[in-house]
Amino acid sequence: MKIKNISARKILNSIANHTIEVAIETDKGVFKSSVPAGTSKGRHEVKEYVGGVDAAVKNVNTKIKRSIKRYKINSLKDILAFEEKTKKYGGNVTLAVTYSLLKALAAEKKVPVWKLFTKKKKLPMVLNKMIGGGKHAGEQSTTFQEFLVLQKLKDIKKNIELFHRIGKDWGYSGRDLEGGWVIDVSDEKALEIIRRYDKTSKIGVDIAASEFYKDGNYIYKRVSIVRKDGKISMPKLAKNTPEQIKFVEYLKEKFNIYYIEDPLHEDDFRGFAELTQRIGKDTLIVGDDLFVTDPERLKKGAKLGAANACIVKPNQIGSLSKTIEFVNLAKKYKYTTIISHRSGETNDSILSDLAVGLQIPIMKIGISGGERISKINRLFEIMGE
Repeated sequence: MKIKNISARKILNSIANHTIEVAIETDKGVFKSSVPAGTSKGRHEVKEYVGGVDAAVKNVNTKIKRSIKRYKINSLKDILAFEEKTKKYGGNVTLAVTYSLLKALAAEKKVPVWKLFTKKKKLPMVLNKMIGGGKHAGEQSTTFQEFLVLQKLKDIKKNIELFHRIGKDWGYSGRDLEGGWVIDVSDEKALEIIRRYDKTSKIGVDIAASEFYKDGNYIYKRVSIVRKDGKISMPKLAKNTPEQIKFVEYLKEKFNIYYIEDPLHEDDFRGFAELTQRIGKDTLIVGDDLFVTDPERLKKGAKLGAANACIVKPNQIGSLSKTIEFVNLAKKYKYTTIISHRSGETNDSILSDLAVGLQIPIMKIGISGGERISKINRLFEIMGE
């Protein structure tokens, strides 16, 4: 594959922050890619840009441009090897270049991007956000960050209808950064609302516990009233680790929750292990901030029995080769993988190709906003390829 030119520019993501777009020109055309950013970030994520976005653009247009023209890229292996030359500029730079190379190589080989990884097409289920809170939504919202419903892609219409019903009846406070409805209620009430409309689907929560963990306690915005023996009481707003584990277990049983992401703070491997032992037999206990798509942290978690599922966000680790290593390790340890969007998304739909190419069974994605819909539409496009 002959690369004629590579260039970069700044663009805006879905929350109006700058990110980088890279364009690669070959005999087959110009192939562009951009990379998202998270708002609720784990402490252990890689640095997105070294020196900022302006420096990233300059580095692509000068240093990477000089090196890429001397490099032969004719396979996926070649692309992964070239990543080593871009890592020093930041994770988002590496991925923007890598994604553009994937698109260019796919065009050269006359195949969709996902076929660079596998010949077996298996579409993921979709985990759609209904209600949003936490750091994505502000103070007048739930403490938990996301309330989700799992559906087969062919049945996504059920989730779309549910999303609109909740919005019609409860969406007067607006939407969060990922398009979820912001509702000024307790976490328990938000789960009650979803179960009011959908009593049978598998549902989930992204607790994002690190965001409200402080000085050894989980500090809630509000709690539901507890009625017992005709008396009314208010539980504590602050919960220690045993109380947090007990509360999560209580919610799982009451609402038949299938998916629980980041129920404890990002370094509590032992707490994750205890919760997994308690309820992990029929529930996905998912590590996001716990693992940050880092193979070494996943190895540690697997050794302790912490979680049984993990989020895959390539820009957490800033490398496609490391992402592939992480997914392969997860399969080895029998962890369910969930590939996920981010709050500061772009219209690039390559995440869907990665979901299919890496054989990831669940894709976590919003169903509001063009930057989310583009990825769902790409899944349907892949379905027909």
